Amino acid sequence: MSHIFWVIICTSGALLLFLSLIAYLILSDNKKKNKKQKNTENTAKARKFDNDLNKMIAAASDLKYSDHDLKELVKLFVQTHKLGSKTSKELDEKTKNKLEFVSALAANPKASPQTVSFLNQELKKISASYKKEIDAYEQMGLAKRKIKEEK
Repeated sequence: MSHIFWVIICTSGALLLFLSLIAYLILSDNKKKNKKQKNTENTAKARKFDNDLNKMIAAASDLKYSDHDLKELVKLFVQTHKLGSKTSKELDEKTKNKLEFVSALAANPKASPQTVSFLNQELKKISASYKKEIDAYEQMGLAKRKIKEEK
């Protein structure tokens, strides 16, 4: 009798272990699908904006985008547009256009101070030689924002 009891206990334990393993695999597969969907959504959001600098500047000043969208735009800008190294005191046209993005974003009332600050900090990390210019263009944008708000 004790021999049959142990066989039943071992069989039920093995069956329980087997069913637990199957349940775990099903649940973990579902989590992987959710992560893939989130990654796909993030990629789709990043694709909402074009890499073209002029289009990015227009989007930065567009009031239809939320602060979250503008933060995604900032991340894309930082990834795709570098200011380079400073060679003279005069700014070339390319650099002025890139800094115009900073001004456009800072002038947008929907851009939170955290988003503007994030752009400022990221650009300063990448292009430390342009710190004064980055701050100046940010201040110009904030002044434009203040003028818009007063109207």
